[in-house]
Amino acid sequence: MHPFRSTFSIYRELSKSGIVALVLISVLGGYLAGHPFEQPMNWGRLVVTLFGVLFVASGSSALNHWQDREMDARMPRTAKRPLPSGRISERHVLIFSCLTVIIGLALLATLSWNLVILGALAVFSYNLLYTLWWKRTMPFAAIPGALPGALPILMGYASASGEVFAPGGIYLFFILFFWQMPHFWVLALRFTDDYLKGGVPTLPVARGTQLTIGHIVVWCLAYCGLALGAPLFLPVGSGYLAVAILLSAKLLWELRHFARGGEQVVDPTSKFWLRFFLWINFSLIGFIGAVVADLWSIYLIQHLTR
Repeated sequence: MHPFRSTFSIYRELSKSGIVALVLISVLGGYLAGHPFEQPMNWGRLVVTLFGVLFVASGSSALNHWQDREMDARMPRTAKRPLPSGRISERHVLIFSCLTVIIGLALLATLSWNLVILGALAVFSYNLLYTLWWKRTMPFAAIPGALPGALPILMGYASASGEVFAPGGIYLFFILFFWQMPHFWVLALRFTDDYLKGGVPTLPVARGTQLTIGHIVVWCLAYCGLALGAPLFLPVGSGYLAVAILLSAKLLWELRHFARGGEQVVDPTSKFWLRFFLWINFSLIGFIGAVVADLWSIYLIQHLTR
């Protein structure tokens, strides 16, 4: 492989590009949902918001690689990451992490200090509270650990609307918050042996498969219920509800199938878990996309009928 492409691949892996892509989708969704329709779209502000969060999230992810380097070396799933495999030095990772976080916060500072505070809170809660404390000591670490994962959509909404505590932004924050428990615990079930080798007391490691499945069911039901309650917090109507009902019904059907899987969900040779995992992720994009589509359709109809 060409040296440049190899280096780029390493830094993309350090940045957890797949996770960051989902983060940016949530920021975009939050921004479009929070846009005040009586004003023209500020595309420049949207771009700066996206790049600010991109840099903060990438730097925070790289710092997480550095913090978990010894743990990652003990787990087969993560042993080939850049630091455990020796493809990059710890010094370079720390420099990359610090620079990208600083650049990201500086970009957000050009827009609003509220965004800087939310971005700094995300880094603090993820890299200090979750990575160094909660994850290493608490079976239910995913619950408080969902805070940094839910902040990006609130940042997008706040950037567009200028309000951090608007009902719409808080509602979208909780959609992402509730989504993360079934999302993470499905992965934790699949990689129970890895977490056991790494010394991470995730819920499946500490409390077993059946209890974890039970909690996935409870949180998934709450997540679907919250999704159906969007009209209480946002001016969405029948279009959104139609999509939300269909998505919720499909997700609950997949949840039923998953919950009956028993020990198959932790079988390393089985992909039994994958179908539900993909649907829980698709549902999030679907719910956020339906909110944006419904809000913007109302705006476009009003605009065209003037």
